[in-house]
Amino acid sequence: MENIKLKYVGMNEFKEDVYSYYLEIFPEDERKPLELIQSSYEEQYTKIIEIVHKSEIVGFMLLNRVKEKGYCVLDYLAILPQYRNSKFGTKALQLLLEQEKENKGVFIEVEKPGLGRDKEENLLRERRTNFYEKIGFKKLNFDLLLFDVMYVPYLYSKINDDESIIINEILNIYESISGKERIKRNCKILKI
Repeated sequence: MENIKLKYVGMNEFKEDVYSYYLEIFPEDERKPLELIQSSYEEQYTKIIEIVHKSEIVGFMLLNRVKEKGYCVLDYLAILPQYRNSKFGTKALQLLLEQEKENKGVFIEVEKPGLGRDKEENLLRERRTNFYEKIGFKKLNFDLLLFDVMYVPYLYSKINDDESIIINEILNIYESISGKERIKRNCKILKI
């Protein structure tokens, strides 16, 4: 497992090496258009990261940030199907958290358990929440309705910011990448 590396790549590598996996792994309603990924990469909001083991791509991540040393949003984390259940995701996320430790924290959204299409999807959502919690992510005190999907937000952070500060910075990241009006129409913070 020591041979896991995070390799930061550009758009050409993303298109050549990763994009087909992105299309295969993520359902259409969860994917961002390629043009949006490209524009946020060009604006330097998005980092594209290959997860590499012994020179083989075993997964990938997309990480968004708009403020130097601010919060980051882990937009996508995927391990290729043939490499799942081998601890590659855990090791890659631990490496990412170590590399991004100068930031305020890393934010993720997980589809809310219990609201999936069927029992299998709900079990998958539950496993995802357990995965992030085991690594040290903490559930925040609100739900996030984003593009008609209900998410549970989690944060990995060493600081103790007020949630309103976290929400404002995360919304700023969303707006910078997707546009203010689009986020205003498609993003709701639901206090619980």
